[in-house]
Amino acid sequence: MNRFRYVVLLFLATAWAIGQPAHTTQPTIPANRPEAVVSRLYHEVVVRAPSGLLNGSEMRIFAPFLSRSLRRKIEVTSACERDWLRQNRGRMVKAPFSWSEAGIFSGPNERTSPGDFHIESTQAEKTGTFRVVVRFTYRPIDGPGSWRVVAIVVREDGRFVVDEVIFPKGETKDVDRTLSQILSQGCEGSRWVG
Repeated sequence: MNRFRYVVLLFLATAWAIGQPAHTTQPTIPANRPEAVVSRLYHEVVVRAPSGLLNGSEMRIFAPFLSRSLRRKIEVTSACERDWLRQNRGRMVKAPFSWSEAGIFSGPNERTSPGDFHIESTQAEKTGTFRVVVRFTYRPIDGPGSWRVVAIVVREDGRFVVDEVIFPKGETKDVDRTLSQILSQGCEGSRWVG
């Protein structure tokens, strides 16, 4: 009987652990602060590790954290990607999109699946936007290390939303790159031009 209890307890403990949200070192932030939307966005990034463009179910999860402008850019880029697929139908060609293997909110080159994040600072800009610096750490299985991104937060319809993500130089090929730049690379609106 002891072995049976052990197995049942192990099963229950495992089920409970799997159902727990991902651990982050980020303290609770009041909802009326720009950091709150960034914290909620990056909690989902750590849990879900979105790679490439957001599909329908991912977009439903991430859309509440994003500005209308950024959601529209993602939709246009998705149409551009479909145009490339149409142009290359039947050919075995690797997609040339810089967004295809990157973490859309966390960055390229093995940065799709961050293990944790921490909001380092928030700076109000004269334009009314906020720059929120986020530091990621790799998952333990990926080894030590960290990197940063900067989320640009705006107020839209009375609430804060992320309008842009900057991948700072030193973090990517020694030049600042924005998510908008990455999304428009090779696209002319919804048309793929290479």
